[in-house]
Amino acid sequence: MIKITSVKKNEYFSLMKIEESIFEKHVFTDKLKTYFNEGPIKIWKISTTKIIGFVIFYHIQDEVEIIQIGIIKPYQRKNYGTLIINKIKKLNIKKIFLEVSVKNSKAINFYLKNGFKKIGIREGYYEGSKYKIDALRLLFEF
Repeated sequence: MIKITSVKKNEYFSLMKIEESIFEKHVFTDKLKTYFNEGPIKIWKISTTKIIGFVIFYHIQDEVEIIQIGIIKPYQRKNYGTLIINKIKKLNIKKIFLEVSVKNSKAINFYLKNGFKKIGIREGYYEGSKYKIDALRLLFEF
C-alpha cells in the first residue's frame, strides 16, 4: 500500500539520505533547520513498507511552490512522482509553480506530462560546478 503523509521529525534523517543518493546539491540537508521553523513549508513522504521519496513545498493561500521532489532510484519512473503531484493538486489551490534545471530533461518531461506549462526562464538560477545554470519556470493552473 502506498501512503503520502506528512514527515515526522524522526524521519528527517531518512529523507536526507534519500536526497544525498539522488541529487548533487542537497537542498533539504542544507535547509533542514529553516524548513522546520517555517509555517508554510510542507514536507511529505511517500512510503510503501519504507520511505521511498519525498516532496518539499510551500503552501501559501491558494498557491503551491514545489521546492524539491525526490524518489529513490529503484522507484523512479513508476508513477510515484505523479502520485505526489496528484495529492498536491487536491489541496485547495489555484496554481503550482516550480523551477527545474534546463539540463534536467527527465524532470521537464515529467512535469509537462503532468500538465505543467513552461512560463519562462530564470537565468543563472542554479549554481553549477563551474558556471550558473538556467532554470525553466513551470506552472500548473486549475
